[in-house]
Formats: sequence, structure tokens, C-alpha cells
Amino acid sequence: MRIGAKTDIGRYRKLNEDSYFIYRNERLVGGMVADGMGGHNAGEVASKMAAELVKSGIMDGFDPNMDYVELGELVRRSILYANEEIYRKSRVEQNTTGMGTTAAAAFVFAGKLITANVGDSRVYTVKNGTIKQVTRDHSFVEELVELGEISPENAKNHPQKNYITRALGTEEFVKTDILINSYDGEIVVICSDGLTNLVSDEQILDIVTHNDDFETAAAELVKLANQKGGADNITCVVFDV
Repeated sequence: MRIGAKTDIGRYRKLNEDSYFIYRNERLVGGMVADGMGGHNAGEVASKMAAELVKSGIMDGFDPNMDYVELGELVRRSILYANEEIYRKSRVEQNTTGMGTTAAAAFVFAGKLITANVGDSRVYTVKNGTIKQVTRDHSFVEELVELGEISPENAKNHPQKNYITRALGTEEFVKTDILINSYDGEIVVICSDGLTNLVSDEQILDIVTHNDDFETAAAELVKLANQKGGADNITCVVFDV
């Protein structure tokens, strides 16, 4: 088991509104990245709440005797609870009105990779010299791609590529995508769009496959994003089993 993580404010932002957690026990390993949004410090509040509430929900609810479907449901319920709490806080505290956050989580358990996401933070897997985006972005541009109105290549530089269609805390209820796939030793990368807007999938592949220490891999990913502009906060979690 290897795991590493890194978050960075980037080169231009005054506040890091990304949050993350990593979690592991004898049977479960994984983590989550949240990318907050909102005025003043509200994005930071939303992402921190998401990371803390989802982590505590999983820690409190995990049972080593559960199966992978039950774990997927535990992750989903934890994210829904975080959404409710962020939404409630945004409605009662004026300085957090309109806050929200993305969430992308991945866990390896019982021979399966369980992923969950809301928004445009991503989960990738890397194996045998290939990289695969597991999650689907909840964004306006991704919808255009799926409709065939623009190509994936054009999506990368679309002026509205950062407009997300789903986030935690912006509405009372939110749909969370949960995927369960077989796990066979892949490297898992969870990251915010501060990384993927600047660092290509091929560059992510190269860095994680050439750094056996995943703390170093995560640091190198953040370093490259900053070298390529560092326009946003940058966060990534890298692990395998």
C-alpha cells in the first residue's frame, strides 16, 4: 500500500479553497478531494466541511464485514449528509451564502474500486502505461461533448469549461455518481481541476509511473501545475494497494 497527497494555493489565489482527506485501515484505503467555491472564505468553509463530514461518516459507519455494495452506499450517504449540512449552513449564515464544493472520492475495498463524484474534480486510474478517467465531470462543457456539439479537444480550451452543473451545498438535494469497478492494482489519482486544467493526462501518467514514492508523485504533480501557470488551487491524492 502506497499513498501520498499534496495541496497548494497556486500562484495567484489568496486563499486555498481546496480540501482533502486520506483514510486507511487494514481493509480500506482511499480519500477525497473537494474544491470549494463561493465569495470571501466560503469556498474554503464548504470544502473543509465536505472533507471532514465525509471522512467522519465513513470512519463511523465502516464495518469490515460489510460488502462493497454496502460501502458504496455508506460513501453515498456520507456525501449526501455533507451536502445537507453545507446547504443548511449557507442558508443561515450570511457570509457563507451561495457556497458550494465539488467532491471526488475513491476507495479500494474487497477487490473493488468504489468512486463517487459531484462536480468536476476527478478520479483517474493508471496501469500498464495507460491512464483512464473514471469519473464523469458534471459540467456544462462535458454536456456539450456528450451531445456531440464540441469535441473533447475543443472542450479543453472552452471559455465555459469551469462552469459546473452539480455541486455540494448549492441545493438541498444532490445526485452523487457512485461507480464500482474491479480493482487489480491500479494507481488511483484523485485531483481538483487546478491540476487537470494545466497538466495533461499523459503528464499525470508519466509522473505517477516514474515516482515509486507517492508523496513525491503528488508533490511533482503540484509543482508541474505551478510551472504551467498555477492559476488555481491544486490538490491531488495518489494511492494504490
